[in-house]
Amino acid sequence: MKTWIARRERLVPLLAAIGLVAGLGTAGVVLASDHQDTPEVELSPRYDVNDVYAFPAQRDGRIALVLGTSSPLTPAATPSAMFGTKDQELYQIKVDNDGDAREDLVFQVTFTGPAGHQRVTLRGPYKPNVVGAAGNTLLAGKPTVSGAVDQILDGSNGVRLYAGPRDDPFFIDLERFFRILPDRRPSTGPLSKQPIPASSFRGKGEAVDFVHGFNDLAIVVELPTSMLYADGKTPGKLGVWGTTSRARAN
Repeated sequence: MKTWIARRERLVPLLAAIGLVAGLGTAGVVLASDHQDTPEVELSPRYDVNDVYAFPAQRDGRIALVLGTSSPLTPAATPSAMFGTKDQELYQIKVDNDGDAREDLVFQVTFTGPAGHQRVTLRGPYKPNVVGAAGNTLLAGKPTVSGAVDQILDGSNGVRLYAGPRDDPFFIDLERFFRILPDRRPSTGPLSKQPIPASSFRGKGEAVDFVHGFNDLAIVVELPTSMLYADGKTPGKLGVWGTTSRARAN
């Protein structure tokens, strides 16, 4: 069994009040976007957890969970972008279904192969061996879904998987953001040089989407919502967050 060291984690309680999951209960806050917030992550973008989403799928009774990583990618850079391989990185979506802020179920996603020819394997939703930061061990057992990256894959029990590049859904005037909070700007590139301070975002009546046309690498899991309930049938509150981890020798 491999052991994994947690690197990034972002909690996203489901908030029915804004239309994420009707009938599952509500939470007070939603924390989602977290793009490249440290120099270490900037140098290792595959470990960056950008956004975690949970929302109703197109068909009733189903839910979509999304983990975004590795952004922003320019269109030119997208063909060479790749998820971390199995011996380096483990991507996880974790679900709390009893309100104690500890994962009760996990989806584990690993990758093999070079850029442009990667394959993805999903395990889950399964109960973790252990919880918390120490819970990043690759679970044994038969994979739920596996196949080529950038394809919609159908697995057992109605679980579907997509992993590949998508347009970055993060909507922000990023240039002005780094002028308002210069300590958050990147250490390299054009956005690292913003000499004139600012006190507000641009746009009157229409916001500026600075990352329009940029991509990220997304992992999307769709499944029956009942598979996430504590008893398999009774709706309740769900907490969802994502992690990336690095392999460590036993």
